[in-house]
Amino acid sequence: MKRLGIFCLMAAGLMFGPEKVVVASEMAPVVIRVADSGLMPNTRLNVEPMIRKWLRMHRDHPVHLVFPAGRYDFWPHHRDEALFAPSVAFNLTGMKNVTVTGAGTAFVFHGRMMPFRIDHATDIRLEGFSIDWDRPFVSQGQIVSITDDYVDMSIDSRAYPYEIVGDSIFFLGEGWRSPITKNYNNLYDKDRKEIVYQTRDNPLGDLPGAPATKLDGDLVRFHFRPKVKPEVGTFVALYHGAYITDGILVINSERVEIVDVTIYHTLSCGVSGYRSTDISLKNVQIIANEAKGRVFSVIADATHFNGCKGTIVMDGVTMTGAGDDFTNVHGMYAPVDSVTGDRSVMVKPNARYIGFDEGEIAWVVDTLTMQPKDSIRVVGQATVWHAGKVVGYRVTFDRPHRGAVSAGDLLENADRNPDVFVRNCRVLKRHRARGILVTTAGKVVIEHNYFNTAGAAILIEGDTDLWYESGGVRDVLISNNVFENCYTSGNNIIDSPWGWGEGVITITPSIRPDRPDFPTFHRNIRIMENTFRHYDHAILYARSVSGLVFAKNRLLRTFDYEPFYRPVGIYLDGCKAVTLADNEADDDFLGKSIHFEHMPKREITQRGQRVFK
Repeated sequence: MKRLGIFCLMAAGLMFGPEKVVVASEMAPVVIRVADSGLMPNTRLNVEPMIRKWLRMHRDHPVHLVFPAGRYDFWPHHRDEALFAPSVAFNLTGMKNVTVTGAGTAFVFHGRMMPFRIDHATDIRLEGFSIDWDRPFVSQGQIVSITDDYVDMSIDSRAYPYEIVGDSIFFLGEGWRSPITKNYNNLYDKDRKEIVYQTRDNPLGDLPGAPATKLDGDLVRFHFRPKVKPEVGTFVALYHGAYITDGILVINSERVEIVDVTIYHTLSCGVSGYRSTDISLKNVQIIANEAKGRVFSVIADATHFNGCKGTIVMDGVTMTGAGDDFTNVHGMYAPVDSVTGDRSVMVKPNARYIGFDEGEIAWVVDTLTMQPKDSIRVVGQATVWHAGKVVGYRVTFDRPHRGAVSAGDLLENADRNPDVFVRNCRVLKRHRARGILVTTAGKVVIEHNYFNTAGAAILIEGDTDLWYESGGVRDVLISNNVFENCYTSGNNIIDSPWGWGEGVITITPSIRPDRPDFPTFHRNIRIMENTFRHYDHAILYARSVSGLVFAKNRLLRTFDYEPFYRPVGIYLDGCKAVTLADNEADDDFLGKSIHFEHMPKREITQRGQRVFK
């Protein structure tokens, strides 16, 4: 029997063998061998109607869909197209004990589609296939010439069809037509296909709004004054939308495992979990399709988990070409708009609101200090509408709050703080922005990974300024990782709040201490036995942390990039009980300085060799 990572479906009565599914229950599984059904690969015919029919027919049964090797194409359902809504290829809503197994099978999608929707489902396993689009919602160009007045770009019109009307360029897809949107439009160097040193979003400037002229062949001239002049041959990823629909959406579901799956493209996040329990990714590749010459992969985060609980495991995951971070795990603060009774409050609407189930605990958070000041059990939640729009949510408690909750406070769901384990992953500079973003009060272990990121490799925030992503960490171990030449495009000093971090490891909750006795937001973060191969100073930036340990780390100088950031190796702001112990550094390593503010020096203890001075 195959090992199932963070959970064992055998406990739910499901066993996987190489040829069959056995369910230890009264209901036998339905095994659908696609090859035996007459649905053949490599025909380029639309298989979506048949998949939809099978899943509807067996919605109340355990199902095992078995695909042989080969290509299967999915086109949007005409009803969804009429509503301008993404079609779902594998809709597993409400299903239990479902397995989709491939043999290196290629699922190829067309137009606005969501490959998998796992909604109110239990015990789902996806294994052994890839996800891609023939015509992705990102186009790609390569710089041929660049001056103060224009940029000439080669764009393969067969892979990325386009037309120029007047002086405006429009890219053509399967059922869509789009200009270059003002999202990211990042630069990738011609050799390593990595984000170009010291560039971030839209580094060329007003490329999306530039007049365009068709030249000979597949050359297009964009008439504008570029902000930077990258070398000839640099690739440009040109976006045609953002957050259209996720690739594998896991919502209100339990025990989902994704194994040996490659995702080349999706229309938002590769894998997204929302209000779900126990999700595992093992040997999952979310990468650019190099066989097609691409530098990009998914439009948004490789993975994103909001309001989940239980355990999230990523083991052996590699990412390149994504339009946002490797992963982001967080809850959501709910701003209190008004007090509506001695047991109820109204909270403001938020598209990513995770809310409260009956019986869950709400932490009441003071906005000024970001400290919990009370905890109250929720007994009910109601959506409030006005003129056809959601205007808020009424949350009711099991006891009078007696003034403990005021307008302007935040509510945080205390029950939705998953444990997170990230192991044996490769987080590369070949994608936009940062690596691992995590804010959860659960246990976090980040170990045996390789980081080579454009922005911060690890970012721990807690946000009341912008996205309201919640979670003061309580138990984080970052150990036995390699951080190599990370943070080549970080710079919050210039790009705040849109920069990509403050250092290789960045801890920046929204709270900004202004005195030594200001309470800390995060606690118990241990950074131990890692190797930092770095060309610059900024190794660690930590704000408002109690119990911060940086110990037994090896710091090695590299010369692959020019230093550019503030000349401080470890920057501490309003921290308490900081331990620096038994670290080793090359003699010429740049990041051996330490800066602290809003805290007394006595809060810093150094043991062993005094690397930081």
